[in-house]
Amino acid sequence: MVENNIYLTWSDEHRRWWEPGRHGYAKRIADSGRYKEAQALEICTKAMFGRRGDHPLPEMTVPLKRVTFAVEG
Repeated sequence: MVENNIYLTWSDEHRRWWEPGRHGYAKRIADSGRYKEAQALEICTKAMFGRRGDHPLPEMTVPLKRVTFAVEG
């Protein structure tokens, strides 16, 4: 069962998932970090500084339950 309040963080800049402990980036979801909602939002908020309005969001949170659903079908 997937916990409801767990999030992954996607980096559009690096085209990878944030790794555990905010250390680097992972290609595979299985290797990505699991963050509480506040932690994931903090990562994304910090990435917003210096962002140009005509570019996509540099980082975004994704609920783990959504990722699991997409992978499992």
